[in-house]
Amino acid sequence: MLTTSSVETPANPLDVVRLGTLHGMDGLVRLELTAEQMLEDEAALLGAYLSEDARQARGFWRELKEEVELLEHEVGQWLLSAADPSRVNWQDKRWWGTEEDDLRH
Repeated sequence: MLTTSSVETPANPLDVVRLGTLHGMDGLVRLELTAEQMLEDEAALLGAYLSEDARQARGFWRELKEEVELLEHEVGQWLLSAADPSRVNWQDKRWWGTEEDDLRH
């Protein structure tokens, strides 16, 4: 019983090698194109991660700055409350003389 194949193979062995090489090259080209697409997708994903991280870092530093400024103000108020009120008013109103006057008192 003879069966016929749906794909005919050439009778010339050189043609068989050519067809095999073409088929192999086609597979390699497809593999290369798929790898390039995967690399582009990975680069886009990495860019998105970096953008999000940079946005979060800016927010973190902004919040940290605000907290430090608040603490600086609170500590300043605390120190002023412990200071001599007449001296604080004197400094606030700039009622002092020269530095030499300060040294004499």
